Amino acid sequence: MASNAIQVGSKVRFLNDVGEGVVTQCMDKDRVMVEDENGFEFPHAINQLILIVDRQAELSGYDRSVPTVAEILQQEVSSSDQRAIEKDFNSRYTEIQERRLHTDQVEVDLHMHQLVDSQRGLTPGAMLELQLAHFERMLRIGIEQKTKRMVFIHGIGQGTLRHQIWSRIEQFYPNCSCRSADPRRYGSGATEVWIDERALSR
Repeated sequence: MASNAIQVGSKVRFLNDVGEGVVTQCMDKDRVMVEDENGFEFPHAINQLILIVDRQAELSGYDRSVPTVAEILQQEVSSSDQRAIEKDFNSRYTEIQERRLHTDQVEVDLHMHQLVDSQRGLTPGAMLELQLAHFERMLRIGIEQKTKRMVFIHGIGQGTLRHQIWSRIEQFYPNCSCRSADPRRYGSGATEVWIDERALSR
């Protein structure tokens, strides 16, 4: 998303921290004041915030639409780069649906270099949204194909991607549960998602 989409009154999530807040003041072109969920105001760099465009859509559960690659990228990169990234994603999902996932366990790597050939022009916020969109699409494919367990490799980093994965499981996928994946194999860089029989029978 373009940074100028964030203005006074915008609802935002923190890129490198847990929670969200509301923009209360534009300090300059790069920084704003944000009131968090506890009522405290702190300055934040705009490029460390993720705009919540439609909170109702975000909370609408199973039936909500996962944003398309085009929607995530439309204000971020050139049209040629956007088409290349869309092609990467579309071919990935087509291939997965054609060969089908394993029934018992699937491993999904969410690192950006595994998702796109070039990260040129992508902001941290756009990359996070692409990773989350890929996570949700893969989880939904797993549910459709009756996979019982999926391991999502997100790395350690700041913990933002891990937190968002756990949060979306809790909010939008009540028939799924998650926990840290086997530390002997993944360290602390992966999340294991179990898909309940109720989700598999949908």
